[in-house]
Amino acid sequence: MPTKPAITIALQPQYLTLAEELRTIISFDREGRPIVAFLHGTNYVRGLSGDVLLKRVVSRGHKERRKLSAAERRAVLGDLLNHAHRMIDRLEPQAAAEARAWFDRIRHWDVDRLEAERERFLTVYKPISILPPDQYRALVLQATEGCSWNRCHFCTFYRDRAFRIHTPASFREHIQQVKTFVGAGLGLRKAIFLGDANALIIPQPRLRDLLQVVHEEFTIGPDADFKGIYAFLDIFGAERKTLADYRELAAAGVRRVYLGLESGDETVFRLLNKPGSPAEAIEAVRTIKAAGIAVGIILLVGAGGERLAADHVQHSLATIAAMHPGPEDIIYLSPLMIPPDTPYLAQMQAIDSPPLSEAALAAQLEQLKQGVRAIVPAGTKVVLYHIEEFVY
Repeated sequence: MPTKPAITIALQPQYLTLAEELRTIISFDREGRPIVAFLHGTNYVRGLSGDVLLKRVVSRGHKERRKLSAAERRAVLGDLLNHAHRMIDRLEPQAAAEARAWFDRIRHWDVDRLEAERERFLTVYKPISILPPDQYRALVLQATEGCSWNRCHFCTFYRDRAFRIHTPASFREHIQQVKTFVGAGLGLRKAIFLGDANALIIPQPRLRDLLQVVHEEFTIGPDADFKGIYAFLDIFGAERKTLADYRELAAAGVRRVYLGLESGDETVFRLLNKPGSPAEAIEAVRTIKAAGIAVGIILLVGAGGERLAADHVQHSLATIAAMHPGPEDIIYLSPLMIPPDTPYLAQMQAIDSPPLSEAALAAQLEQLKQGVRAIVPAGTKVVLYHIEEFVY
């Protein structure tokens, strides 16, 4: 008679993991919702939004990354829950009371209930379009909605909404809705991300009031569950805050600000239609760092296409060097994904600069990675940023 596969359970304070001989691995938050899984050689991540991201190696050096369609998502969730229930059935007779309580929460969910969470999510949040990779598990609080600039030629993340700044009252209501929605899963979130695209453009008096609401709703600090506050800031907004403003933000718990430099080359920067300039980005980063706040700088790999590739690399590295990043900072290298309905492609065609081939893109990524590492102090993180891997 064949031996049944070994089933193991790993019970942590904020999540539970079930595994069947390391061929099937599924983790759940304290609400019993699946969060990550490995099934049939494929990795899946389910976000609070209900979206499910697929990640798998298709050949050497090539990965597939995409969000599942509705039909695929339902099929994967059904398969995942069936595996989980079979493992629970075998574990339950010998399980401790704490584990059995987890099992009850997991059994609460079926595919229809998980899918219903998608609609519930949209009553709490506007779509969360993107986060920096180190903030994928942050708790997003949308102090603003949309992007105050929203005219970058390569970006469509916020085209579906107007820019809006919450009042303290509406922001508190939003936070309380977030708390209710996330529920016991809140313990997985170790940082606050102040959304949306560039929340720190909020005028300082209004921002001060909104941060006060955050502190009234959460405990934030090195010894607290939430270690700090993080946010995007565009360069146009960065020039509007003073060193004193940033010192006030640091005292309020802001730990890192993320700026989309995209390119240090003036020509490429203008073609992307970014607000500000590389020179203004340098000044903004120096001011932010002088206040004791770390930075995350994002460079687009492939920006400017073939014709401007050399200038993009050379001037981006020079700009990064002038920012004087340190071990507390992160440099993100993000392969440019070009939506078909943006002005960027037409501009590249007009100057006869086609997009980089896959091989050329990989070569530029390596060139930027090695170039950045050569100019930053030891310990400064240089990280790949694939926007296709994001799900919240």
